Amino acid sequence: MGMISTSSALTAATKPLLTAKAATKAGKAPAWPLTVARKLGSEDAVEVLTRQHRQIKIGFLRAALPGPLRRRNFERLMRLLAVHEAAEEAHVHPVARRALQHGRELAARRRHEEKQAKQLLVALWHTGPNGRGYLRRLNEARRAVARHAAREEREEFAALRTALSAPRLRMLGAEVKLTQAYAPTRPHRWVNNEAANKLAAPVLGPFDRARDALRHRVAS
Repeated sequence: MGMISTSSALTAATKPLLTAKAATKAGKAPAWPLTVARKLGSEDAVEVLTRQHRQIKIGFLRAALPGPLRRRNFERLMRLLAVHEAAEEAHVHPVARRALQHGRELAARRRHEEKQAKQLLVALWHTGPNGRGYLRRLNEARRAVARHAAREEREEFAALRTALSAPRLRMLGAEVKLTQAYAPTRPHRWVNNEAANKLAAPVLGPFDRARDALRHRVAS
């Protein structure tokens, strides 16, 4: 079998990446990642995130219920909120910023809302489900998150459906699911933009999940 030159090997390895970048700039989905998207399901990003908005709404109601399941419901809600926002900040808002008319201003408003909501969620996390003022802080966070989710669906998600092709939305949905698989599981005050999420996820994600596993093992 003949030897392949280093320059040829590098060209062969990087050509799909360059093609993907060019297609993304053009608002189209590159062909090669669609296999990954199919393996992660047929949902597009808007479907994934809208479904999670409904789950979050129900999660706030369950986290307010008294009884022995309150802590479990609280932790599930905080985990869902954390991974949901991580994916939006790392992938969805950057795409909106590039692809939508007035996308820069739109994405900036969403990030500002998320930053404010995250401050409430950090305070709620430190209070805990049995802490003083828990229900008050839970309700404050619920109202902020609900307003933010409604604006996302009305202003950002609807525009993304118009601006992006169906394959590109499905690929974005795959990126959302992949990010959520290793994202941090609790709110971190300073992780609130694209760069911070992409840098922090490989460190904070495993760290949070290890702490979760240890806490559950001690509790059981």
